[in-house]
Amino acid sequence: MDIAAALSDLLTFVETHRAYAGLVFGLMAFGESLVVVGVLIPATGVMMAAGALVGAGTLPFVDLWIGGALGAALGDTVSFWVGRRLGPHVHRLWPFSRHPETLAAARAVFARWGWAAILIGRFIGPLRASVPTVAGMSDMRPGVFQAANFGSAILWIPVLIAPASIGAVAWDRFRGGDATTAGLLVAGLAAILIAAVWAWRRLLPRLMRRDGEP
Repeated sequence: MDIAAALSDLLTFVETHRAYAGLVFGLMAFGESLVVVGVLIPATGVMMAAGALVGAGTLPFVDLWIGGALGAALGDTVSFWVGRRLGPHVHRLWPFSRHPETLAAARAVFARWGWAAILIGRFIGPLRASVPTVAGMSDMRPGVFQAANFGSAILWIPVLIAPASIGAVAWDRFRGGDATTAGLLVAGLAAILIAAVWAWRRLLPRLMRRDGEP
């Protein structure tokens, strides 16, 4: 299956049928945040690409934000209750049965950071569905989980679509003859992305470190 072509077709569909944008991206986010099947659904890449359509005014930001955030939060909720239901038997599920290091990493992050691990895991692909599952296994209080779950989902969508949205706005300004504004937008975006990558590379080893490790 040509994933790139499938993603292109999906973006074309939502561009043509704007009324379904929120539903489509909600389902994508739900699937990617769902334990077991999440690794098979590249919602993150689709939403990042959709940011260009938002910046161009083709897709409504609010629909994408609400649909994506609700889908992500509901997917994590299901993952949480799977962990609560199965407990220590979660390791028998695929992909944990094939890649036990993913579950071990989620346990390490949750043990170190508690509720904040829900926020951290939202932005780390392999941990997106596994941390909520570990939270359920650990009998985390549902109210605390849901506060971190919905809060992180609301933040996740704008962060995903912002780079491509800003890029689309910059291109629109450039085509309109406003090269100065376009250049400032591109320079600002580049600075933010470089700073984010630098900070992430410095912080990620600390976030993943187990208690007691140097």
